[in-house]
Amino acid sequence: MKCVSCGGEIGLTDKICPHCGRTITETAGHQRDLKKYKDKNEAAKRETTKAIKGNLPIVISAVVMVVLLIAIGIAFYVEENAYSFRSDAKRKESVKKYDEYSAEIEKYLKAGDYTGFVAFKEYHNIAEWEAPYDDLKLLWEMAKYYNGLVSKVEEAVMFGPEARRYRPEEDVDNCQGAIYRFYHEYEYKQSDIEADPYSIYIHDMKEKADIILKVYLGMDDEAREAYLASSEIEQEAYLEEVLINE
Repeated sequence: MKCVSCGGEIGLTDKICPHCGRTITETAGHQRDLKKYKDKNEAAKRETTKAIKGNLPIVISAVVMVVLLIAIGIAFYVEENAYSFRSDAKRKESVKKYDEYSAEIEKYLKAGDYTGFVAFKEYHNIAEWEAPYDDLKLLWEMAKYYNGLVSKVEEAVMFGPEARRYRPEEDVDNCQGAIYRFYHEYEYKQSDIEADPYSIYIHDMKEKADIILKVYLGMDDEAREAYLASSEIEQEAYLEEVLINE
C-alpha cells in the first residue's frame, strides 16, 4: 500500500513511513489482528507442549505399538514369502551351477531314472522355461506325465478294491487320467519330440510305460492300442475289471 502523505510504498507492519517519517494509522487494525493471532498461536503452542508432556507415557506407548505392528507385519511378510525367497535363491543357484547340475541330470537320464530327474529338477527349482535350461522344457513336461502314470498305476494296483482315499473308483479315475495324459501328449507332440535333443529319453519313457501297462494291467501291444482308441467310459470299465474285479 502507499503512504497517504508522500505516496511511498509502505508495508502492513510498518508503524512509521520509511520515506517521510509520518506515523501510519491506516494499518493499526491489521497490526492489532496480527498481535492477537501471535498471542493465540503462542498460547496454542504452550497448551500443546503441556498436553504432550502430560500424555508422554501414552505417546511413547503408541510409538512402541506402531513399531511392534510394523515389526510383526515385516515378520509375517517374510514368513509368507519364505518359500518364494528360497525358491528364487535356488533358481539363481541352479543357473550358476549349470555345468554341475547338467552333469547330474545326464546321469539320471542315462540311468532311465526319470523319477530321480524330476525330483532333482524340482528340489533345485530349475527353470526349464528359460535359459540355460530351456532345452529341458519338453523333456520335463513328458517326465511329469510319465511319473504321473507310474505312480497312479502303482497306487491303483497296490490298493485294488481297498480304496486309497474314499472309494476304489477314484483310484481307477486317477489311473485312467494319468495313462491318457501321457499317451495323448506323446502322440500329440510327436513332431516336437522327434526334433528334441532329448527325444531318445522320451521314447524310452514310452517303452517303459508300455511295459508297465503290460505287467500291471495285462495289456499287450494289441490290447494297449485298443484301450487307447476306446472311449473314456470304456477305459474306466476295463481298469475297474482289472483293478477291483468289477
